[in-house]
This record gives sequence, structure tokens and C-alpha cells, in this order.
Amino acid sequence: MVEVPIPYDERVGNSKLSVFRDGSLFLQSMIWTVLTYNPVRILGLIGLAGIIFAFAVAVALIAARISGVTTLGPWGVIALYAALVFGVTGISIFALGSTFNYLVSLFYKQPIRQGLFGRPIFNPSIDHYFGWIGLGVFLVGLLLGGVSVYLGVNGWEIARLWLYLLGSAMFILIGVQLVIYWILMRVLEELSQRGEMTKKDMGLKAG
Repeated sequence: MVEVPIPYDERVGNSKLSVFRDGSLFLQSMIWTVLTYNPVRILGLIGLAGIIFAFAVAVALIAARISGVTTLGPWGVIALYAALVFGVTGISIFALGSTFNYLVSLFYKQPIRQGLFGRPIFNPSIDHYFGWIGLGVFLVGLLLGGVSVYLGVNGWEIARLWLYLLGSAMFILIGVQLVIYWILMRVLEELSQRGEMTKKDMGLKAG
């Protein structure tokens, strides 16, 4: 073994690398790699952030209501609007990440990778409860909307009911969305298990 010195001088001329172009390509490569092997890791965290924001705004509005505040100022309206958008979008992205995990499993013919933080928190995973959660949220929204409509017919001003009607619509839409994703994931799970069972059957017959 011999040590060969390598001279190193400052580069002459301009670099061919672009911070924005090559940096964006490298970032895209990292994101697509994560989405290819464990989509719920990145999509689930993004969706969870939106859900947490919406929940925090809801808690703040309830606390303000308890303290006697009955009207919303400009910032309150903006916060409510942002909470609705982030909440519905967050649940959609979270459910989309869980659905992609089943698609990745079918493509690679390997067990489903789960868990936002490296391993599942719930066993079975939380997507198995999307059906019941969605049905419960849908019924809450339906009940809230029915009560609001009943109060409106009986003389309550719309200014006192619009927030409840808005919440009712959001709950109904989220509930329907969760049930749809639950059905889709159960179909994908069945297809994944069917493939595994076929492999086992073929192995037994060959043996």
C-alpha cells in the first residue's frame, strides 16, 4: 500500500450545478422515494398537521363561546375558514397516504408498511376504523344539521345558526369521505391478502 497525494485547488470557472434546478431535482427524488416505499410517512404527517390545526381552532372557538363571546371578528372568520380548509384537506391527505400504502404493497407484493413514526401506533392500524369513525362523524353532522334546520324553521335567526350549519356540512362531508376511503382500503387489503394466499397455496401444492 502506498499513499498517493492528490493536489486540490480551487475550481476555475463557474459551477455547472444550479442551486434551484438541481436542488429541486434532489428534493423531488427524496420525496418520490419516500412516497414509493411508505407514502403514509410523509402524507400522513402533512394531513395530521392540518387536522391538529383545525382541532386547535375548534377548541379556541369553543373556549371563546364558553367565555361569552358570541360574535366573530375578521381574524376569527379567517381562522374558521382556515380550520375548515385545513381540516378537510388534512383528513383527505391522511387517508390518501394510507390508501397509497396498500397500492405500494400490491405493486411490490410485500406486507404493507405502516406507521407515521416508524411503527404502527394502533393495532390494527387506524385505517381499519375509518368506517366506524366516518359513520359516527356523518351521524353527528346529520344530527347537528337537523337540529339547526328545526330551530331555523321555528324562528331562530340565521345569524345564530350559520356556524352550526357550516359545521354540520363539514362533518357530513368528512364522514362520507372516510367511509369511501375505508371501502377502498378494504378492497385493496383483500386483493393483497388474496395474492399472499395464492402464493401459499401454490407453495403447498408444489411441496
